Amino acid sequence: MVAKSVISQLQSVGEGALGKLAQSPATRTALKGAVQAKERGERLLHSLDSIETRLGQIEERLSALEKTKRRRSSPAASAPAAEPEPPEPSAGA
Repeated sequence: MVAKSVISQLQSVGEGALGKLAQSPATRTALKGAVQAKERGERLLHSLDSIETRLGQIEERLSALEKTKRRRSSPAASAPAAEPEPPEPSAGA
């Protein structure tokens, strides 16, 4: 029975402390700051998501461009160019 009265006393003291905290201007200011930080974080995450989506689209377009470039190039074009042969000396000289 004694334990129950101690618990009820702690509960009433806790409720009173929460009530005083809720009425405090400092608590309101801190809560507003926390809400603003949460909203900024959400906006930041949303912009990161949109950037990630755009980056994925750009990577797909780049892949498609690289594939078409590879198809257009011929094997001879990718081989190293041969050095030009020096001119042969003429027989009359």
